[in-house]
Amino acid sequence: MIDIHSHLIPNIDDGSQDISHSIAQLKLMEAGGVNGLFLTSHYFRGHYHYSREEYDKRKNTLVEAAKAAGIGIKLHSGFEIFVQPGIVEDIKEKNLTMGDSKYILVESELNGLPSDFYANVFPLLRAGYRPILAHAERYVSMMKKPNRAREMNDKNIYVQTNAGSLLGLYGEKVRQTAWIMIENGWSHFLASDDHVRGDYQVMFDAHQLICERIDKHTADLLCHDFPGMIANGENVPYTYVHVHRPRKHHRRSFFRRLFG
Repeated sequence: MIDIHSHLIPNIDDGSQDISHSIAQLKLMEAGGVNGLFLTSHYFRGHYHYSREEYDKRKNTLVEAAKAAGIGIKLHSGFEIFVQPGIVEDIKEKNLTMGDSKYILVESELNGLPSDFYANVFPLLRAGYRPILAHAERYVSMMKKPNRAREMNDKNIYVQTNAGSLLGLYGEKVRQTAWIMIENGWSHFLASDDHVRGDYQVMFDAHQLICERIDKHTADLLCHDFPGMIANGENVPYTYVHVHRPRKHHRRSFFRRLFG
């Protein structure tokens, strides 16, 4: 399992405040089967605004502490970037990508994607980046119209869903929206968005729920295969679920998931 969204680097954003707590959380992750983790600290001009050198220094301190503790999880660089005008220049200058790939994890206003959201994302696409919208199910505009996630896929924007959302930790409406996105194949990644404030077990529980409600193949696509493609710099498909409608007879449609 590879988690593409976490805040375990201490004292750089609103995530972990102590390296000992980060190490304890990493041990829980590894015990549950996590072997890769992207350390996606918030990057938000005027709020969480730092140099790449400062990020690397803090990340390397965590990497060394994890190594000393005997933790074998591969720790990748990453950032959760707040989309705003001109952010492409920061991304280029500081190389705010996920590992060595062209993928970038982005976020926006939870109370509703602003009217200029796409206008600010298109320069990222033109520059060759591959945006992933973090915790898409938590945006009010997405809850009102979940198929906006499909529209994002059509615009070459990937979608990431929080494990806690599938369990109802952010409310019933968010839970419903998350499942709609997962079941229709509009979400590409399941991640923890872990801030070292609670039990990491929710990630494993969400994986198991997808196994039971859909199938293990889908759960592994979202938690292992597609995240692994980020780590390897490969192209994750924007569409991986196809609806087959028989030409004859009015029978129920069924979903066919690729990569099986």
